[in-house]
Amino acid sequence: MGFTPVKSSFELESTQESLVSLLQEAALFLWKDWPRNMEAVLLDLTDSFSLRGECPHCRHPSVFIQVTDVFKSTYKSNIRRLVVGMRCQGCLQCILGIALHADGVPHYVYETHYPLSTPSDAVADEIPDDIRPDFREALRCLSVNAYNAAGEMCRRALEASCLDLGAPQKDGLEDMIDWLEAKRVITPGLKDVAHKVRLGGNRCAHPTPASTAQTSAATPVERIEKEHAEAIVEFTRHFFQYVYVTPKQLDKFDFSKPKTKALKP
Repeated sequence: MGFTPVKSSFELESTQESLVSLLQEAALFLWKDWPRNMEAVLLDLTDSFSLRGECPHCRHPSVFIQVTDVFKSTYKSNIRRLVVGMRCQGCLQCILGIALHADGVPHYVYETHYPLSTPSDAVADEIPDDIRPDFREALRCLSVNAYNAAGEMCRRALEASCLDLGAPQKDGLEDMIDWLEAKRVITPGLKDVAHKVRLGGNRCAHPTPASTAQTSAATPVERIEKEHAEAIVEFTRHFFQYVYVTPKQLDKFDFSKPKTKALKP
């Protein structure tokens, strides 16, 4: 007659942690390129959970509560995939939430949701039509971690802006920026901002050896990280704010005119 040993609480806890790790690794492997801005929250062990994170509809942090029955399918061995309709408690719009759950494990692992949040590429309407698409593309590149591409598109948008502001086309971008400052189209401070975008865009477009590579047989290339791309985008936004957005807003709100007096009945 066989004897089945009873697992200790420590062994059970270790097994649960292993299953949770397996769930997380599976989700990250399958959906590594998708946004993971949600967290599955355990409600009970009867396949009931909620999600919390950014709503793809209202774009605010929210909690999502189940509003339909759960559809269950087998992911592998004792791991199930749970699919359920959920509702944002902020805007009351619905999403489809998907999570993974292993038998007896007091954890749920978020897998994905639909619709996914789309990157915001909104730019100010005051920016000219022939410049706006390049800056929008830069924002979309940044949202998908294409940092080099984001920097290059910012440089392209800046060059288009310099041409729009009257800089001679035959000169390079460096000369065009300096020309705008010499003609007092932009301030010295804004010239520095523009050169930051130019240099950052150049760095994104052309591989630059890392400064510590002199002793290495193979010369590594300096990486453009998220913080660099974000800085280039913000410098570009600042430039456009000064040369396009603020002037048009100043024209729109002319507080020098006396307030119109209401006519007496």
